[in-house]
Amino acid sequence: MKELTEGFIQQLRHAVEIGESATVAFSGPRYSNVVFSGMGSSGIAGNIVQAYVSDKLEVPVIVHKAYNLPYFVSHSTLFIATSFSGNTEETITNVREAMEADANIGFITSGGEMLRLAQKNNIPHIAVPGAVKHPRAGLGYTLVQQLYLLHYAGLLDDTFKTELRQSITLLEEQVGSIKVQASALASAFQGKLPVIYASDTFEAVAVRFQQQLNANAKQLAHVNKIPEMNHNEIEGWQNPEKLFGQLVVLCIKTTYDNQRVRLRMDLTKPVFTRKGQEVLEIEAVGATFLEQVFYLVHLFDWVSMYLAELNGMDPNSNKNIDYLKGEISKV
Repeated sequence: MKELTEGFIQQLRHAVEIGESATVAFSGPRYSNVVFSGMGSSGIAGNIVQAYVSDKLEVPVIVHKAYNLPYFVSHSTLFIATSFSGNTEETITNVREAMEADANIGFITSGGEMLRLAQKNNIPHIAVPGAVKHPRAGLGYTLVQQLYLLHYAGLLDDTFKTELRQSITLLEEQVGSIKVQASALASAFQGKLPVIYASDTFEAVAVRFQQQLNANAKQLAHVNKIPEMNHNEIEGWQNPEKLFGQLVVLCIKTTYDNQRVRLRMDLTKPVFTRKGQEVLEIEAVGATFLEQVFYLVHLFDWVSMYLAELNGMDPNSNKNIDYLKGEISKV
Protein backbone atom coordinates (compact mmCIF):
# COMPACT_ATOMS: atom_id res chain seq x y z
CA MET A 1 0.00 0.00 0.00
CA LYS A 2 2.84 2.38 0.79
CA GLU A 3 4.23 1.87 -2.71
CA LEU A 4 0.82 2.76 -4.15
CA THR A 5 0.74 5.95 -2.09
CA GLU A 6 4.23 6.75 -3.30
CA GLY A 7 3.05 6.22 -6.87
CA PHE A 8 -0.03 8.44 -6.64
CA ILE A 9 1.46 11.21 -8.81
CA GLN A 10 2.32 8.75 -11.54
CA GLN A 11 -1.18 7.27 -11.20
CA LEU A 12 -2.70 10.68 -11.89
CA ARG A 13 -0.47 11.12 -14.91
CA HIS A 14 -1.47 7.68 -16.21
CA ALA A 15 -5.15 8.39 -15.50
CA VAL A 16 -5.01 11.49 -17.69
CA GLU A 17 -3.46 9.43 -20.50
CA ILE A 18 -6.26 6.87 -20.20
CA GLY A 19 -8.92 9.55 -20.24
CA GLU A 20 -7.41 11.30 -23.25
CA SER A 21 -7.17 8.11 -25.26
CA ALA A 22 -10.65 6.82 -24.38
CA THR A 23 -13.15 6.46 -27.21
CA VAL A 24 -16.44 7.14 -25.48
CA ALA A 25 -19.60 8.42 -27.12
CA PHE A 26 -22.99 9.01 -25.52
CA SER A 27 -26.10 9.07 -27.68
CA GLY A 28 -28.64 10.24 -25.15
CA PRO A 29 -30.81 13.38 -25.12
CA ARG A 30 -30.20 16.50 -23.09
CA TYR A 31 -29.71 15.26 -19.53
CA SER A 32 -32.02 16.36 -16.74
CA ASN A 33 -29.80 14.94 -13.97
CA VAL A 34 -26.57 13.06 -13.29
CA VAL A 35 -26.33 10.11 -10.92
CA PHE A 36 -23.01 8.64 -9.77
CA SER A 37 -23.20 5.15 -8.32
CA GLY A 38 -20.33 3.70 -6.31
CA MET A 39 -19.26 2.49 -2.89
CA GLY A 40 -16.14 3.20 -0.86
CA SER A 41 -13.45 5.02 -2.81
CA SER A 42 -15.58 4.89 -5.98
CA GLY A 43 -18.38 6.68 -4.16
CA ILE A 44 -16.13 9.27 -2.55
CA ALA A 45 -14.62 10.04 -5.97
CA GLY A 46 -18.17 10.83 -7.08
CA ASN A 47 -18.65 13.12 -4.08
CA ILE A 48 -15.48 15.04 -4.93
CA VAL A 49 -16.54 15.40 -8.55
CA GLN A 50 -20.00 16.47 -7.38
CA ALA A 51 -18.42 19.29 -5.35
CA TYR A 52 -16.17 20.27 -8.26
CA VAL A 53 -19.00 20.58 -10.80
CA SER A 54 -21.53 22.22 -8.48
CA ASP A 55 -20.87 25.64 -10.05
CA LYS A 56 -20.35 24.27 -13.56
CA LEU A 57 -23.34 22.08 -14.43
CA GLU A 58 -26.89 23.27 -14.99
CA VAL A 59 -28.36 19.93 -13.93
CA PRO A 60 -28.43 18.38 -10.45
CA VAL A 61 -25.79 15.79 -9.56
CA ILE A 62 -26.27 13.17 -6.86
CA VAL A 63 -24.06 10.37 -5.57
CA HIS A 64 -25.91 7.15 -4.76
CA LYS A 65 -24.45 4.68 -2.25
CA ALA A 66 -27.24 2.19 -1.63
CA TYR A 67 -29.11 -0.68 -3.28
CA ASN A 68 -32.17 0.96 -4.81
CA LEU A 69 -31.95 3.84 -7.29
CA PRO A 70 -34.13 6.93 -6.84
CA TYR A 71 -37.42 6.76 -8.70
CA PHE A 72 -36.55 9.78 -10.89
CA VAL A 73 -33.82 7.90 -12.79
CA SER A 74 -35.01 7.74 -16.39
CA HIS A 75 -34.06 8.00 -20.04
CA SER A 76 -32.90 11.58 -19.40
CA THR A 77 -30.51 10.56 -16.60
CA LEU A 78 -26.77 10.31 -17.14
CA PHE A 79 -25.90 7.37 -14.90
CA ILE A 80 -22.20 6.82 -14.18
CA ALA A 81 -21.36 3.63 -12.29
CA THR A 82 -17.90 3.11 -10.82
CA SER A 83 -16.59 -0.14 -9.38
CA PHE A 84 -12.90 -0.91 -9.40
CA SER A 85 -13.45 -4.66 -9.31
CA GLY A 86 -16.58 -4.50 -11.45
CA ASN A 87 -18.35 -6.77 -8.98
CA THR A 88 -19.52 -4.44 -6.21
CA GLU A 89 -22.89 -5.81 -5.17
CA GLU A 90 -24.70 -2.53 -4.56
CA THR A 91 -23.36 -0.95 -7.75
CA ILE A 92 -24.28 -3.93 -9.91
CA THR A 93 -27.82 -3.73 -8.50
CA ASN A 94 -27.93 -0.04 -9.46
CA VAL A 95 -26.62 -0.81 -12.94
CA ARG A 96 -29.39 -3.30 -13.64
CA GLU A 97 -32.03 -0.85 -12.42
CA ALA A 98 -30.54 1.93 -14.56
CA MET A 99 -30.65 -0.35 -17.58
CA GLU A 100 -34.32 -1.11 -16.90
CA ALA A 101 -34.98 2.65 -16.63
CA ASP A 102 -33.32 3.16 -20.02
CA ALA A 103 -30.84 5.65 -18.53
CA ASN A 104 -27.78 6.85 -20.42
CA ILE A 105 -25.11 4.71 -18.79
CA GLY A 106 -21.34 4.97 -18.49
CA PHE A 107 -19.02 2.63 -16.59
CA ILE A 108 -15.61 2.94 -14.97
CA THR A 109 -14.16 -0.43 -13.99
CA SER A 110 -11.18 -2.73 -14.33
CA GLY A 111 -13.19 -5.84 -15.13
CA GLY A 112 -15.72 -8.19 -13.55
CA GLU A 113 -19.45 -8.20 -14.20
CA MET A 114 -19.57 -4.51 -15.12
CA LEU A 115 -17.04 -4.90 -17.91
CA ARG A 116 -18.94 -7.96 -19.15
CA LEU A 117 -22.20 -5.97 -19.20
CA ALA A 118 -20.53 -3.05 -20.94
CA GLN A 119 -19.10 -5.23 -23.68
CA LYS A 120 -22.27 -7.27 -24.13
CA ASN A 121 -24.58 -4.22 -24.30
CA ASN A 122 -22.25 -1.71 -25.97
CA ILE A 123 -22.32 0.55 -22.91
CA PRO A 124 -19.82 3.44 -22.97
CA HIS A 125 -17.04 2.73 -20.49
CA ILE A 126 -13.46 3.49 -19.53
CA ALA A 127 -11.32 0.61 -18.30
CA VAL A 128 -8.77 1.30 -15.57
CA PRO A 129 -5.80 -0.92 -14.66
CA GLY A 130 -6.75 -3.86 -12.49
CA ALA A 131 -3.27 -4.24 -11.02
CA VAL A 132 -4.15 -1.92 -8.13
CA LYS A 133 -5.06 -4.53 -5.51
CA HIS A 134 -6.89 -2.17 -3.18
CA PRO A 135 -9.56 0.07 -4.80
CA ARG A 136 -8.98 2.83 -2.22
CA ALA A 137 -5.47 3.20 -3.62
CA GLY A 138 -6.91 3.79 -7.10
CA LEU A 139 -8.78 7.02 -6.37
CA GLY A 140 -6.72 8.88 -8.96
CA TYR A 141 -7.91 6.52 -11.67
CA THR A 142 -11.60 6.60 -10.77
CA LEU A 143 -11.92 10.32 -10.03
CA VAL A 144 -10.16 11.37 -13.22
CA GLN A 145 -12.24 9.03 -15.39
CA GLN A 146 -15.46 10.35 -13.85
CA LEU A 147 -14.43 13.82 -15.00
CA TYR A 148 -13.68 12.50 -18.47
CA LEU A 149 -17.06 10.75 -18.74
CA LEU A 150 -18.80 14.03 -17.90
CA HIS A 151 -16.65 15.66 -20.57
CA TYR A 152 -17.48 13.03 -23.19
CA ALA A 153 -21.16 13.40 -22.31
CA GLY A 154 -20.88 17.08 -23.25
CA LEU A 155 -21.39 18.43 -19.74
CA LEU A 156 -17.85 19.52 -18.85
CA ASP A 157 -15.49 21.65 -20.92
CA ASP A 158 -11.70 21.30 -21.18
CA THR A 159 -10.85 23.41 -18.13
CA PHE A 160 -10.52 20.38 -15.86
CA LYS A 161 -7.70 19.05 -18.03
CA THR A 162 -5.56 22.09 -17.29
CA GLU A 163 -6.35 21.79 -13.60
CA LEU A 164 -5.33 18.13 -13.64
CA ARG A 165 -1.97 18.96 -15.21
CA GLN A 166 -1.45 21.74 -12.67
CA SER A 167 -2.32 19.32 -9.86
CA ILE A 168 0.34 16.87 -10.96
CA THR A 169 2.95 19.64 -11.10
CA LEU A 170 1.93 20.89 -7.65
CA LEU A 171 2.26 17.45 -6.07
CA GLU A 172 5.68 16.98 -7.64
CA GLU A 173 6.78 20.27 -6.07
CA GLN A 174 5.18 19.66 -2.68
CA VAL A 175 5.79 15.94 -2.08
CA GLY A 176 8.66 16.51 0.35
CA SER A 177 6.77 18.96 2.56
CA ILE A 178 3.65 16.79 2.31
CA LYS A 179 5.47 13.85 3.88
CA VAL A 180 6.91 15.98 6.69
CA GLN A 181 3.50 17.42 7.50
CA ALA A 182 1.86 13.98 7.26
CA SER A 183 4.33 12.47 9.70
CA ALA A 184 3.60 15.20 12.25
CA LEU A 185 -0.16 14.72 11.91
CA ALA A 186 0.16 10.95 12.31
CA SER A 187 2.07 11.44 15.55
CA ALA A 188 -0.65 13.80 16.82
CA PHE A 189 -3.35 11.24 15.94
CA GLN A 190 -1.70 8.21 17.55
CA GLY A 191 -3.76 6.89 20.43
CA LYS A 192 -6.44 9.53 19.87
CA LEU A 193 -9.80 9.78 18.12
CA PRO A 194 -9.38 12.33 15.30
CA VAL A 195 -12.33 14.72 15.03
CA ILE A 196 -12.13 16.30 11.60
CA TYR A 197 -14.03 19.36 10.42
CA ALA A 198 -14.18 20.85 6.92
CA SER A 199 -16.42 23.15 4.94
CA ASP A 200 -19.36 21.64 3.09
CA THR A 201 -17.38 22.13 -0.15
CA PHE A 202 -14.53 19.91 1.05
CA GLU A 203 -16.59 17.48 3.12
CA ALA A 204 -15.84 14.67 0.65
CA VAL A 205 -12.10 15.14 1.11
CA ALA A 206 -12.54 14.94 4.88
CA VAL A 207 -14.62 11.76 4.50
CA ARG A 208 -11.92 10.31 2.23
CA PHE A 209 -9.42 11.04 5.03
CA GLN A 210 -11.67 9.25 7.52
CA GLN A 211 -11.92 6.25 5.19
CA GLN A 212 -8.14 6.05 4.81
CA LEU A 213 -7.60 6.25 8.56
CA ASN A 214 -10.16 3.46 8.96
CA ALA A 215 -8.88 1.19 6.22
CA ASN A 216 -5.12 1.76 6.39
CA ALA A 217 -4.38 2.70 10.01
CA LYS A 218 -7.29 0.61 11.38
CA GLN A 219 -8.36 3.58 13.48
CA LEU A 220 -11.70 5.26 14.03
CA ALA A 221 -12.23 8.92 13.17
CA HIS A 222 -15.16 11.33 13.18
CA VAL A 223 -16.02 13.83 10.43
CA ASN A 224 -18.53 16.64 10.18
CA LYS A 225 -18.95 19.73 8.05
CA ILE A 226 -19.34 23.35 8.95
CA PRO A 227 -21.83 25.09 9.07
CA GLU A 228 -23.97 21.99 9.81
CA MET A 229 -21.84 21.14 12.85
CA ASN A 230 -22.73 24.50 14.40
CA HIS A 231 -26.43 23.64 14.61
CA ASN A 232 -26.30 20.48 16.73
CA GLU A 233 -22.95 18.81 17.27
CA ILE A 234 -21.42 21.90 18.85
CA GLU A 235 -23.68 21.30 21.88
CA GLY A 236 -22.26 17.80 22.23
CA TRP A 237 -18.92 19.30 23.26
CA GLN A 238 -20.01 19.22 26.90
CA ASN A 239 -20.17 15.51 27.75
CA PRO A 240 -18.80 13.02 28.55
CA GLU A 241 -15.92 14.89 30.19
CA LYS A 242 -13.66 11.83 30.36
CA LEU A 243 -13.79 11.50 26.56
CA PHE A 244 -12.22 14.84 25.68
CA GLY A 245 -8.72 13.81 26.67
CA GLN A 246 -8.86 11.13 23.99
CA LEU A 247 -9.74 13.47 21.12
CA VAL A 248 -7.67 15.52 18.71
CA VAL A 249 -9.36 18.17 16.54
CA LEU A 250 -8.33 18.97 12.99
CA CYS A 251 -9.85 21.79 10.93
CA ILE A 252 -9.33 21.70 7.16
CA LYS A 253 -9.26 25.13 5.52
CA THR A 254 -9.24 26.02 1.83
CA THR A 255 -9.58 29.16 -0.26
CA TYR A 256 -12.88 27.74 -1.56
CA ASP A 257 -14.54 27.92 1.84
CA ASN A 258 -17.34 30.44 2.17
CA GLN A 259 -16.11 33.37 4.25
CA ARG A 260 -18.90 32.82 6.77
CA VAL A 261 -17.75 29.21 7.11
CA ARG A 262 -14.19 30.34 7.89
CA LEU A 263 -15.59 32.75 10.46
CA ARG A 264 -17.62 29.95 12.02
CA MET A 265 -14.52 27.73 12.20
CA ASP A 266 -12.62 30.45 14.04
CA LEU A 267 -15.51 31.19 16.41
CA THR A 268 -16.01 27.49 17.17
CA LYS A 269 -12.39 27.01 18.29
CA PRO A 270 -12.95 28.24 21.88
CA VAL A 271 -15.56 25.49 22.33
CA PHE A 272 -12.77 22.95 21.78
CA THR A 273 -10.05 24.76 23.71
CA ARG A 274 -12.29 25.08 26.77
CA LYS A 275 -12.18 21.29 26.88
CA GLY A 276 -8.40 21.33 26.77
CA GLN A 277 -8.23 20.57 23.07
CA GLU A 278 -5.38 21.78 20.91
CA VAL A 279 -6.90 22.60 17.53
CA LEU A 280 -4.77 21.56 14.58
CA GLU A 281 -5.30 23.28 11.23
CA ILE A 282 -4.40 22.34 7.67
CA GLU A 283 -4.52 24.93 4.91
CA ALA A 284 -4.84 23.46 1.43
CA VAL A 285 -2.17 24.41 -1.11
CA GLY A 286 -2.98 25.16 -4.75
CA ALA A 287 -4.51 27.78 -7.00
CA THR A 288 -7.47 25.72 -8.23
CA PHE A 289 -10.11 23.46 -6.71
CA LEU A 290 -8.59 20.26 -8.08
CA GLU A 291 -5.09 21.27 -6.99
CA GLN A 292 -6.29 21.75 -3.43
CA VAL A 293 -8.26 18.49 -3.53
CA PHE A 294 -5.32 16.40 -4.73
CA TYR A 295 -2.92 18.14 -2.36
CA LEU A 296 -5.12 17.25 0.61
CA VAL A 297 -5.86 13.72 -0.64
CA HIS A 298 -2.17 12.95 -1.04
CA LEU A 299 -1.31 14.53 2.31
CA PHE A 300 -4.00 12.60 4.14
CA ASP A 301 -3.13 9.33 2.41
CA TRP A 302 0.40 9.71 3.78
CA VAL A 303 -0.99 10.43 7.25
CA SER A 304 -2.85 7.11 7.10
CA MET A 305 0.35 5.33 6.04
CA TYR A 306 2.47 6.78 8.82
CA LEU A 307 -0.27 6.17 11.38
CA ALA A 308 -0.54 2.55 10.26
CA GLU A 309 3.15 2.16 11.08
CA LEU A 310 2.72 3.83 14.48
CA ASN A 311 -0.27 1.57 15.22
CA GLY A 312 1.64 -1.53 14.12
CA MET A 313 -1.01 -2.28 11.51
CA ASP A 314 -0.77 -3.74 8.02
CA PRO A 315 -2.61 -1.35 5.66
CA ASN A 316 -2.89 -4.16 3.11
CA SER A 317 -5.11 -6.28 5.33
CA ASN A 318 -8.90 -6.06 5.19
CA LYS A 319 -9.81 -8.57 7.89
CA ASN A 320 -13.20 -7.16 8.83
CA ILE A 321 -14.20 -6.35 5.24
CA ASP A 322 -13.19 -9.84 4.08
CA TYR A 323 -15.18 -11.39 6.94
CA LEU A 324 -18.30 -9.41 6.01
CA LYS A 325 -17.99 -10.21 2.31
CA GLY A 326 -17.58 -13.88 3.10
CA GLU A 327 -20.62 -14.00 5.35
CA ILE A 328 -22.92 -11.98 3.09
CA SER A 329 -22.01 -14.15 0.11
CA LYS A 330 -23.53 -17.10 1.95
CA VAL A 331 -26.97 -15.47 2.07
